[in-house]
Amino acid sequence: MIGRNDPCLCGSGKKYKKCCEGKQQVTTEQVFLDEIESVLQTFYNVYPEKKDVKDYLDIVSEWSPKLETHLQRELIEAVALDDFFFHKRMDIWENYIKRTMKKMLRPKMVELLNSWYRPSLFIGEVVEIEEKYFKAVHALTKEELYIRRESNRVIPEGMQVFSFLLPDESDKENHFLAVSTLIFFPTNYKQAFENFASQFDGTGSVAEYLQKNHLNFWVGLVNSGYSGEEYSSFEIEVVDLAKQFLEEKSIEAPELLVKLEDYLVEKKPKARKPAAIAAGAIRYAQENDLLNGVTFTIKEIAESFGVSSSSLNKYYQELLEYDAVLV
Repeated sequence: MIGRNDPCLCGSGKKYKKCCEGKQQVTTEQVFLDEIESVLQTFYNVYPEKKDVKDYLDIVSEWSPKLETHLQRELIEAVALDDFFFHKRMDIWENYIKRTMKKMLRPKMVELLNSWYRPSLFIGEVVEIEEKYFKAVHALTKEELYIRRESNRVIPEGMQVFSFLLPDESDKENHFLAVSTLIFFPTNYKQAFENFASQFDGTGSVAEYLQKNHLNFWVGLVNSGYSGEEYSSFEIEVVDLAKQFLEEKSIEAPELLVKLEDYLVEKKPKARKPAAIAAGAIRYAQENDLLNGVTFTIKEIAESFGVSSSSLNKYYQELLEYDAVLV
């Protein structure tokens, strides 16, 4: 085994600790993270088995009449599936973890899986963003915890968040990862979260309350107007207008849409007309070579969206400034 003060094996002439040791640690960490992701993804690929599908569909049938007027079938099925796995039929998850542990060679992975028998339902508010985690406060217990970020996409503080959580690999207290998809809600649904939390009277545990009232949580959300969006209706309209323009011109610009969505949720631009921001985004995309070489005059863009050139340029400049800060 190479020592930290030995010459690095890569031949750089530097000591191992000053050269490739850190790179090796990053590689080892990534392998571990990939193994974790594989365990979680394999579970959703394999289950529910055919013999369990009826029980799952019974839950979907129970939930759909109360949610389908607001939520798409896919979202109802997704949240009902996690209720099935982690509330109604915990034996499926527990047996999977037991079988998976027997196949593991890495002691640290075995130790981690041994802490995974009881995924916990979390609802709360994002209060701080870090490089790898965001800090959130539990709506019922007010406990602060850290949830691993699933991507580098912007997560604005104040967003409400929902997920089933598991301890992560960091060995740090109150650090978790999402076993199911993290669902973020615009800040205007904070009251729905608070109303649900206020109904907990302290009888029994928080976990029992959440398990018993999981469906009621979603009913409360749809009653407050939630329809499955992660963005406000204004933000959705901005993105839709930009998408419509691109589709009409037969242009694919996925990088623009990602940038536009991040800008909207982070900067919360104020505009009288959503079209003004969408028009500014198209000019931004053109000036940054995101339209596959297709070009338009400022007048053409403005007329397409029914806005003035000055309004278009205002949000074009804001997007440029936002992009410059990111870089």
